[in-house]
Amino acid sequence: MTKEYTRRKPVISGTINPTNKKRIDELVKDGEFASVSDFLNQAVSDYLKNLGKPPGNLSFGMDREMIEEVVREQITLYYAEMKDKELKENEMKERQNKMKSMRFK
Repeated sequence: MTKEYTRRKPVISGTINPTNKKRIDELVKDGEFASVSDFLNQAVSDYLKNLGKPPGNLSFGMDREMIEEVVREQITLYYAEMKDKELKENEMKERQNKMKSMRFK
């Protein structure tokens, strides 16, 4: 005769914001999660996996090279905008100087 083994998971009780509970229930209803327990297990696993990582560590599935490339592109765009702004300011100063010189002739 074989003995049946059942797996018992620890039970944790707590309270949750009603809005969050409603959203979790909707995710379960929509089939995103099989149960509230599955949602909580996934949420806790994700949280613990990211625990200790620097805040704002949102890689959106990108590896280090991809993140560095995005940062380089953003820096390049920033400096291009600054250079453009500088050129426009210089152009404006030249126009102002030209207008001043025309007034007094």
